[in-house]
Order: sequence, then structure tokens, then C-alpha cells
Amino acid sequence: MREIRGRYGQHKILKAEPGISMHLLPADVLTPLTFSDFLMKYKFIIIKPLFGPQEVRIIASDDGIELIDDEQIFHFQNKDQAYEYITEHICKGKNYVIQALLTGPTTLSYFYFTLHRESAEANWKVVKSTTAAETSVPDRVKGLVKLWKLKILLLFAAKKLGAAFPKCHTVVMKVAKSPEGKYWLTDTILHDRNSKWSQYHSLHRKRALRPFLPATDLCTKKTLFAFLNTYSKVVIKPCVGQQGQGIVKISATGDATFEVHEMQGKLIKTDYDELFEYIFEQYLSQKDYIVQQLISLAKINGCPFDIRVITQNVEDDGWIVTGVIVKVAAKGYFISNRAGNLLTLEKALSSAEIGISVENAGKWIEIITQKASSRLNQNIGELSIIGFDIGIDDKGEIWVIEGNYVPSLSMFYMFDNNEIHERISYYIKKYKKSD
Repeated sequence: MREIRGRYGQHKILKAEPGISMHLLPADVLTPLTFSDFLMKYKFIIIKPLFGPQEVRIIASDDGIELIDDEQIFHFQNKDQAYEYITEHICKGKNYVIQALLTGPTTLSYFYFTLHRESAEANWKVVKSTTAAETSVPDRVKGLVKLWKLKILLLFAAKKLGAAFPKCHTVVMKVAKSPEGKYWLTDTILHDRNSKWSQYHSLHRKRALRPFLPATDLCTKKTLFAFLNTYSKVVIKPCVGQQGQGIVKISATGDATFEVHEMQGKLIKTDYDELFEYIFEQYLSQKDYIVQQLISLAKINGCPFDIRVITQNVEDDGWIVTGVIVKVAAKGYFISNRAGNLLTLEKALSSAEIGISVENAGKWIEIITQKASSRLNQNIGELSIIGFDIGIDDKGEIWVIEGNYVPSLSMFYMFDNNEIHERISYYIKKYKKSD
């Protein structure tokens, strides 16, 4: 099943439709035979894993084979040498896909289009277009007819993938555009319910929740630069991750340099190209990432804090808040996944001295998380418990950072007041009995 969800499985589904296949590039599973066959037919080749953003470019010529991996260039005299290197140093026992490019990769402009549907029965919509590099998404005036046809193509492709993967409600499609105006659908990435990118669009579709969501986009060279220009401080997060792993804070400093804050460590990059090269090599080449406006969280003794809110789906009452606890980040950390202290909301807000009362904070947190829970349940279905990370900034504004569908409850058990943990456990048991 995992192979079917992968790149080649999706490619086969789309290739079966004539209206889509004409916009697909030649692709196959990487084997010695397909590698040899593609080298005979095409000059430009890309090798990708079944899952993940890694790409290895290959250029074949009379002088040999050039392989580009993470901006490192390797030269081989023949295909056997090249394939041996690929299997030993790149694939490492995993399955890969080989794809041909019908023109030079440097002549192409790449765009990401995000399509989302509100439920398995709802229609797909193009909800976001994201540029990959310095180029911009084609405007409404130039190529209007082609853009209309491209949108039809994307919606048709999403419909076919959605039928094959009914639990997937967000898909990202990578489109390449040639200088002549030819479009190719070069990649499709499914974002399931655990993807932060999918969750963002699920929540963003509800107008009442939009003011409480940090600005978010897929992380590319263009979007990271744009976000740093707009907000000066951002975070990048893996679309699928947990316990704060892989989350990085990036700050544009006053002297045109950039500070990268990872866990407790910090380093300086002297310009944007150096910054992006580092971010790409360490993070973006490994996983799909989002970039997000950094929320200036309120602090206690210089340490930022956020609020873990547990909501549970109770048969007669709908979604209710059953647990609230404040997590104070450990010294030197910018996120609270490494909590240095656990507090009640009352104690945290009195210590932070920000412009919102405990009563108003509690009321708004309850309203927001109940609306968010209802929206996510509508999109995903079959949810009984959600753990939200809620932020309050230094101005007293409330933000939805993210929701977790399998939240850890250990912090409530470790908390001095065990009553919260008992209440959460009561509804968990009640829900299981009703099943």
C-alpha cells in the first residue's frame, strides 16, 4: 500500500487518463534496465525517491554522464559506473523513480499548486500557488487561456488521486513551465491528516478561524525570502513531524545577516544564498517543510510559553475542552516542546503580565478550539480527541499553532492537579465504550 501511495503509484493513476497523461513526463521505477533505457532516449533525467523531496539530476552527453546531488557534481565515463554510484550512495536499498525531462532543467520555471477539499464528498479547489524560485506565478493577463486549461488539468488530476486515496484531502502538485509556455505536471505529493500543510488549509477554509492562524506557506527559496522580508522572524517546520523535531527559527538581523536557532544552538549566515543553501541541505532536501510567521509568544522569566488544550468529542455536547495546561519552554529554547515548567493558565498569565485577563483568555481559547475541533472533524472525520498548541503573544492576541490528533497526555498526569488527567481519561474510556 505504501508503494501505491508513492510517486510511481500516483503517476500510474494519472497516466491512465489521456487528458492528464499528455502533461506527464516519462517515468518508471528505477532499475538497471530503465536507467539504461532512459539514458539512451533522454539527455536530462531526474531520480527521486518514492517519498520525499530529494532529487538527483543527471545529464548525459558524448563525454560521459554528469550527476548533480545536493549541488555536488560527479562525472562518470559510462552508465555502469553511474548506476553503481547511485545504488551505493543514493538509493541505499530504497526504491526510487526515474523521470525524464524533455528540455534542460535550467530553462524551466517551477510552481507548486495546493489543492484541497473539505471532505471526501466535496469538490477540489486550488487554494494556494507557491513559487519555487525567483520566478512568479503567471499573472492573469499573460497566458490567460493556458492558465484556465492548467487549472482544469490540476482539478482533474486531484479528482483522480482523491478517488484512489479517499482519506487524503490535500495534494500539492509541482508544475514545470517551459519558455515556450508548455506545462508539465512533474510531481504530486499527498498530504494526509497528519500534515501541517493540510491542517492549515482545513482551518483556513473557515473564515472565523483565519484571524487566529499565523501566515503560512510551503517553504521554497522564494517564500522563505518573502516571509523574512515581511516578518523578519519566521519558523520552518516539517509538514509531518512531532515533538518539535526539525523546527527551526530564522531571524533577519539588522546587519543583513541571518540567525538560525536550532534547539539551543545558534549560528549566523552572512547572506540569503548562504542561509538557503544551509536550510536546503539540512532540512528541505530531507522533508517537505512549511514556513510560518513567528508568533512572539509571551514570556515568563524570559522563557516563551504556549498552552496545550485538550478537546474531546462528547456524544451529546459535541466538542468540549477537558484540559488546559501551560508549557514554559526550557532556558535557551524558543518552543515549549522541551518544557521547563508546567503551570495553570491563571498562574501563567499573572506571571506574564500581558494585556488579557484569565477570564477572557479562557473564554476565547474555548471558543477557538471548539470551532477548530469541529472544522477538523468535518474535514477528517472519526476524531475523538485533539491536543491543540495555542499561543498568546506579548500583546495578548491568541493564535492556533497546531493540533495533534494523538496528543501526549503525560504532562497532565505529571501536573500537580491530577483532576485534569482523570477528566480526560474518563471521556476517553466513555468514548471507547460507546464504540
